[in-house]
Formats: sequence, structure tokens, C-alpha cells
Amino acid sequence: MPILGAGVVGDYALSSPTRQFCGSYVGKQHVVGIMLTGDFNPYFRIMHGCTPLDGVYHRITKIEGPVIYEIDGKPIVEMIDELYGNQAWRRQHPVNLLTIGVNHGRRFEESNESNYVNRLITGALPNGEGIGIFEPDLEPGTEIQFMLRDTAKMIESAKRNSAELMEQIKADGREALFGMYIDCAGRTATYSNTTTEEASVVQEVFNQYNTPLLGFYSGVEVAPLLQKSRGLDWTGILVVLAKE
Repeated sequence: MPILGAGVVGDYALSSPTRQFCGSYVGKQHVVGIMLTGDFNPYFRIMHGCTPLDGVYHRITKIEGPVIYEIDGKPIVEMIDELYGNQAWRRQHPVNLLTIGVNHGRRFEESNESNYVNRLITGALPNGEGIGIFEPDLEPGTEIQFMLRDTAKMIESAKRNSAELMEQIKADGREALFGMYIDCAGRTATYSNTTTEEASVVQEVFNQYNTPLLGFYSGVEVAPLLQKSRGLDWTGILVVLAKE
């Protein structure tokens, strides 16, 4: 059963607390959801936008919760210093451009964005001993790659996947009722330094098909990927309900 949703975010600095309406009260750090049933079929696509930096695989050798200290037995902060050629990145929260990626496909085959789960680097620890990531789901021994957030690929992926999804619904003989776009706040033009809002290309596709679209920006996205519902970072999740 597909689970699709989002984690709320208070502000761009990831510092403000969030509030949720939980049916009869206002709370925080809750899971709120609805189960839908009826004469419709759900369709969804995941929009990506990261590419491997160099294709090299590294292994996590020291991690505690959402903090990575070492990869390949070496301090990860020093390795990232070498990648940037300076320590200026340590002042970025979250870190621009660079992310951590886990490839769930085959090693060394041509890069396929749909096989990757990426984790934003929230920043370096004040003492420089490690980096924070947005989810505490990686473990010692996990193979990772350094990934680059590719803004051109991000916009291309959003446009292509939106159009392909609507055409798939049409080819299946169904009518799209409405769509919901859950978009990572980091994909905005302000964060990504783009002249085009990535979500606008999704809007354009839905306008072409005369289908209503709702959406919001999120702190983390949830969708099925490779037979498992996962928390995702720096993605867009497009959900469409369609009837016969």
C-alpha cells in the first residue's frame, strides 16, 4: 500500500518549531494521515536531480544517529574540506551543492537517478568532528557516494516525469481528477539559485491537461521507492488520482 506524504518544516533555517492540526488539537512531532479508498487509482512519480560527484564509493565507518564522523576510516569533514578546497562550506546550513547518496541499484552501472536515496548535509558540527544529515537511517558499513545537486537536471526531471505520468494515465484509459505536488523546500529558486521555480514546470504540464494541482513545500518527502516507502531528501513527489 503506497504511503505518500511529507515532513513539515518551520522555516528555511530549520530552526523554527512546527505545529500540526491533529484532528481535535494542535501538536508537534506527530504523524497525521488519512487513508483513501474509492473508484480511483493512485499514480505517482518521484522527481530527482542529483548526480554522482565522481562515482567513487565510500563506506561509513563511524556514525551515531544522524551524525557521520568517518568514512573509509577517515574524518569526513576533512575529506569534504579537500573536495571544496577550503572550509567555507562549514558555515552553510544546509550545505549547498553537496549531498550524500546511497545507490540501491547495481554498482558502477550507468547512473540512474531513480535508484538513489539522497541525504542532505545539514552542516558540520561546531567542533568539526562530523556532519549532520537530515535522516538518522544510515548505518556503519553503508556504502555512500558524494552527490552534486544538479539544478538543470532537477528542472528537467520535474518536467519529464510530470508529462510522462499524465501520458501514462491517458494511455491507461483513465481521467486525472487532480494532482498533489510535495516539493522539498530546498528545490526553490532561492535555495537552488535558479531563475525558474522548479514547481512552475509541473504547473505548466497540469495546465496543459486542464487538471487541478495542489502543492506545498516540505522538509522531507515520503514515497515508495524500490518496493519500500522511504523518507527522501531534495525530491519532488507528484501524486495524481485518476478514475476510469
